[in-house]
Amino acid sequence: MEQTPSTTACRDVNPLRRPGELRLATFQAIAHGADAALYFQMRASRGACEKYHGAVIGHAGRDDTRVFREVAALGRELETLGDRTLGARTPARTALLFDWDSWWALEISDGPSRLVKYPDVVHAYYRAAREAGADVDVIPQTADLTPYDVVLAPALHMVKGDLAARLEAVAARGGTVLATFLSGRVDEHDRAFLTDVPGPLAPLMGIRVDEGDARPPEFTQTVPELGTEARLVFEIVLPRGAEPVATYGTDFYAGTPAVTRNPVGDHGGEAWYVATALARPGVEAVVRRILTRHDLLGPYAGHPEVETATRVTPDGTRLLFLLNHTPEPARLTAHTAATDLLTGKRLDQGGPLVLDPLGVAILQ
Repeated sequence: MEQTPSTTACRDVNPLRRPGELRLATFQAIAHGADAALYFQMRASRGACEKYHGAVIGHAGRDDTRVFREVAALGRELETLGDRTLGARTPARTALLFDWDSWWALEISDGPSRLVKYPDVVHAYYRAAREAGADVDVIPQTADLTPYDVVLAPALHMVKGDLAARLEAVAARGGTVLATFLSGRVDEHDRAFLTDVPGPLAPLMGIRVDEGDARPPEFTQTVPELGTEARLVFEIVLPRGAEPVATYGTDFYAGTPAVTRNPVGDHGGEAWYVATALARPGVEAVVRRILTRHDLLGPYAGHPEVETATRVTPDGTRLLFLLNHTPEPARLTAHTAATDLLTGKRLDQGGPLVLDPLGVAILQ
């Protein structure tokens, strides 16, 4: 994983990495599957557009700078860690569908709201799952879905090939599929499906959408059951087998579903549809309810500032990475007995586990 040791040079404003951020970012990359950490650049360029880009060794060639010392200290730490993480996989039972074509198709279309940005919708659901402690694979529409118990498909505007049938198969074997507003609208040629919205996803979701409202960004719609608000777009859902989970609080469609859940098959499968752009607490509530059903909440889900990620070594050993993304200590309680591979410290189940500001622990 290539990264800058201090600052970039490609933006209008290029802030400096604060002390400890380089170490945190490096271990984050390792936690998510990297077997090596690379730096651009080793020596600062003398000319051209990247001569001010960060480097391990600056133009003066010194080895006593803060950046050089941080890189050297990190190298010693990785040497102590050794080969424990090399070749380790990052298994996940939760997947998030990311589709470039849906992004293009959604944002080149006029209406219902140009303020809806595909990356923002996707990031909201990814953030909610990760902060709940779930390991998440980001996958394309063509990926094999059989390893996953939960598939999140926010703003899946374009549905291609046999994807709808494969999503139905996830729910049929007991998994959960989530889609949101503006999903199932067009085929692979960006042509609207000549059927009820959400197109080929409608049977799975158990709903029909005939119309939808769009409002300016300063307008917020209440969603009382979730204790939250929604913005931008508000699809008006007609349940066709699905049950309402949460409803709109105002306007002529007050009381109609904003979030639905459709039971699927004989193995406890579910399909969730979120018909509006929920505020962050609403997205978190929905995602955590889904993850809880599959026992996928992480052991530190009550500490969203602490990122967790799991790697499994070739011999089956599980390594849990804990990364504190705040400038304050994170005070946790060890969920199981373990050893921190970075310090050698033994932790007892139920005992204190403190992460330094921007701190990292790797528990085995």
